[in-house]
Amino acid sequence: MTSGVTMLLVGDWAPGRRRVEFKSTESVVLANLEGPVLPLGHSHAAASKAGPSLSSMDLPRSHSSFAFSLANNHMMDFGQVGLGETIAQLARGGFVGVGAGADITTARRGLIVEDGGVRVGILSCCEAQFGVATTGSAGVAQCGPWLHRAIRELLASVDRVIVSVHGGVEDSPWPSPFSREAYRSLIDSGATLVHGHHSHVPQGYEAYGDGVIFYGLGNFAVDPDKWQGYPNGMWSLAAVVDVASTPVQWRALTLEIRQEPGSGAIRVEESRPEEGVQRRRYLELCTRPLGEPDLFAALWQEVALRGYLHYGAKYMGFAEEPALGRRQQVRRGAQMVRRAIVNPVASASRPKRADYLLWHVMLACESHREMLATALGVLGGEIEDARTEESRRLADEMMPWSRDLAEA
Repeated sequence: MTSGVTMLLVGDWAPGRRRVEFKSTESVVLANLEGPVLPLGHSHAAASKAGPSLSSMDLPRSHSSFAFSLANNHMMDFGQVGLGETIAQLARGGFVGVGAGADITTARRGLIVEDGGVRVGILSCCEAQFGVATTGSAGVAQCGPWLHRAIRELLASVDRVIVSVHGGVEDSPWPSPFSREAYRSLIDSGATLVHGHHSHVPQGYEAYGDGVIFYGLGNFAVDPDKWQGYPNGMWSLAAVVDVASTPVQWRALTLEIRQEPGSGAIRVEESRPEEGVQRRRYLELCTRPLGEPDLFAALWQEVALRGYLHYGAKYMGFAEEPALGRRQQVRRGAQMVRRAIVNPVASASRPKRADYLLWHVMLACESHREMLATALGVLGGEIEDARTEESRRLADEMMPWSRDLAEA
């Protein structure tokens, strides 16, 4: 790197009630703000949705200027009030945000930051889940064809464009073929960088055309109480990017989340040498398959089938109940008769609102939908099973939580 005009790209900011200590020598840091920033003890009602409602109390305490991507599935967890308070908190802290607003036009509007005379435009979007902005309601910008026009329009007034995308299958070290094609098309339209997040574990990266795609950077600053039990949830990938270079130059580093004893705070810092060896192996196994089409296809099927069997089938109501013994069958039948007598309307097997919301998030989100379609296609024989011993071994190593599903 020769110009010295560098940005730092990092993953998800969701420390909850934790205070975060982090130092960076780069003047601009781009992160995903996973949920609103609200004071402790706030009285805002959580929105109706499937899954947890997130918020954090604190913003970075750093000499760097942070730009936050706001388009994600948690930014609207406390509705328009939560979004408004977050935007106000960012302004008070001297930070900027992109990807959410009072309506769809505002949410899709790009942000321009300047560093060392280089103007960088940032667009932010997420796969469809909850809180998507419309013409008449506040929310986040959903990914879609509009991005290609927005990139070209933004290029008229900036030197570089970064598209920050919240998407992908959670806990997967690899993107889907759908995501890869979509992200590459953003580079084809003129973007220099794709800043990916949502998987909560680091994913692979690749140089493509005149740009670079980071499919998933992982958890940058999160609450250890929620993530220390998850494989690869307590460290993340980051990229120092020379935004003035052509073609773009960059270097990778890995960041660790550490608890500060007795203070309740967390510290985010670069990996120690012994940790770095492990992280580099992980990242090599994330990235190498992107250059091997057959292995990449096989690994996506591993991800899809294991995700389907781990939670997808259950969420959709496809999972079969275990066989009941004779005594259990009689007891189950008696319970159903009693419910029907006491309340015949309520006894009807009808979905609840929570069921509809869960089905919505599984079908509206592109990555969830593709996971279901791929798994069902392989299980049903419509899609040829491309899995191999190598793909099974890699998936077992990189997704240890899924090992008991390997023989599906």
